[in-house]
Parts: sequence; structure tokens; C-alpha cells
Amino acid sequence: MSKIYGLTGGIAAGKSTVLKMFKDHGFIIFDADSFAREVVIPNSIGLKQIVEQFGEQVLNADGTLNRAKLGSIVFSDSGELEKLNHITRPLIKEKILHTIALIKKSTSKRIAIFEIQLLFEGGYEDYFDGTISLYERPEIQLARLMKRNNLTEKVALDRINSQMSMDEKKRRADFVIDNSGDLTQLKQEFEKLMSQL
Repeated sequence: MSKIYGLTGGIAAGKSTVLKMFKDHGFIIFDADSFAREVVIPNSIGLKQIVEQFGEQVLNADGTLNRAKLGSIVFSDSGELEKLNHITRPLIKEKILHTIALIKKSTSKRIAIFEIQLLFEGGYEDYFDGTISLYERPEIQLARLMKRNNLTEKVALDRINSQMSMDEKKRRADFVIDNSGDLTQLKQEFEKLMSQL
């Protein structure tokens, strides 16, 4: 049976960078974001339910989900975000748990890493051999998110505050990678983690 670890962290914490490091080290990589995109493709149950809830204003002209429009609705209103989560989380969870079951049945000895933004919020920790959380200081997270997504401070803070705090994710995780520094420091943190897995 292959070992499988859950990877999480706040928005703009560097999950893509760390996932690439794992991939480069021969780990099998899964990304819950790809499942989140799959459950809202045109003609999917997820997209139909989102349109019923939020109206056709959240659709692009070609019938795909307008993520920016939906984001502007849900990230500034916790009630609206909860409505979206009520639709998407069960659909995403079904896909994630199916994938985890397949990994656990595998005879491969390669370690798998499953990146899930809402790992603790979704109650996924019990399905993994361990959890890894990426951490960065709040002021660095805010600056990186504003720069990466070209957001105002208020919009960036709305998105950060819509999630579990990084301090809480850090507290709950079995392993922590601190990404508050530069890439060299991140690589050092990663190597330290590799010696523990």
C-alpha cells in the first residue's frame, strides 16, 4: 500500500511551488483544485446547482463558469460562500475519497501527496497517513496574494479571512513547512520535511 499525505496551506502560501518539489522528487501528485474544476464543467450537476443558486450572471457567454464573477459574490459574504460550499464540497469530496481509495489499494511504494486547500475544513485529515501544512507570516501572505492576483488589500483580506487561519492549519498539521522566506529557505524547509517522511 502506498503512503499518502495531505498537503494544505492558506491562499498564496506556495502550494504549487511545493507540489512541484514533491513531483521532482518522484512523489505521485494529486490536486483537489482539478476536482473542483471538474465538478463545475458545463452540463455538470455542480454547475446547474450553482446557476440555480446564484443566477446566470455567474456564467460566461460560452456556458462555462465565470470564476471571477462568482468569487466577487462569495468572498465578500460568508453566507453566500457557505451556499457555494454546500453545493461543491460533497461533489469534490466524493471524487477525492474515490481517488484516495484507489491509491491505498495500489501496490506502488511511491508516496502520494494530495493537495487540498480545505483539508481540515472538509474533515479529510483522517484519510491520510499524515498532514503537511504550508505556513507563511500573515503580512507576507497578504502581500503575495495582492501581487499574484492583482487585488486590492480589501479584496485580498476578504479572501484570506474566508478561510481557516494559517495559524490554525499549522496547529493541526503533523508537519509544517514555513514559506515566509525566499526560495532558498523554502528548499531548506522542504529538505527538512523529506528527512521526516
